Amino acid sequence: MTHRLYGSIDRLTDSEQRPLRPIGMSVQEVAARTRDLLARLGEAPGVQVFAGLRLRPDVPPIAFAVSAGHRVVLVEPVAWPAGAYSTTPQGGVLCDGVYIGQTVHPLVGAVRHLRRRLHKRDVAAVVVVHPSGVGTPALPLTSPAGLSWLPPEEMCRHLVIRLRSRVCVPKKVSIVRMVMEGKRKDTRTA
Repeated sequence: MTHRLYGSIDRLTDSEQRPLRPIGMSVQEVAARTRDLLARLGEAPGVQVFAGLRLRPDVPPIAFAVSAGHRVVLVEPVAWPAGAYSTTPQGGVLCDGVYIGQTVHPLVGAVRHLRRRLHKRDVAAVVVVHPSGVGTPALPLTSPAGLSWLPPEEMCRHLVIRLRSRVCVPKKVSIVRMVMEGKRKDTRTA
C-alpha cells in the first residue's frame, strides 16, 4: 500500500515563536518520532497525513494534520520532562503550577480557522507529549474544546477512533491545496 505523507517536517524549526516547543529535544527530533508513528495511519485507505501545514504566512506551521473523509485532526508534538502539566483558561501551559512560556491558544485558534475555512464541523487537535529525560509527564485533564493531550503510545489509537466516519462532506478548500500553497510561499521566501 502507498504511504501518503504530504509536505515535510523540514519546515519545522526550533524557534521561540513556536507556541508549543519541545524541551530537551529539537523540533525536528520530536517531529520525526511522531512522523514514524503516523506512518502506519498514512497506509490506511482514505487517510492522508500532512507535515508542515502552514495555515498563515505569519505563524509557524502546524507539525501534522491527519485527514479522513470530513474529519481532520491537527497533531502538534512536544517533548517535556516529568511534571504535572495543566493549562490556564487563556491556554497558557503550566508545569507543577508554573507557567513555562508556552500556549495552546494558537492551536485551538487553528482548529477554529480550519472549521471555518474547510466548512468542516469535525476538526480537532492533539498535543502528543513525548517524555524528555527520566519520568513521564502527567498530562492536563482538561483542555479547551477540540484539544486532547496524549502520550505517544496512545496517539494512533486515538486518531483511528477520531477519524472513523461513514459520512463524507464536500470540501471547498482542500488541505492538499493549503500544503501546496504553503510550499510555494516557502520557495518564494527562501
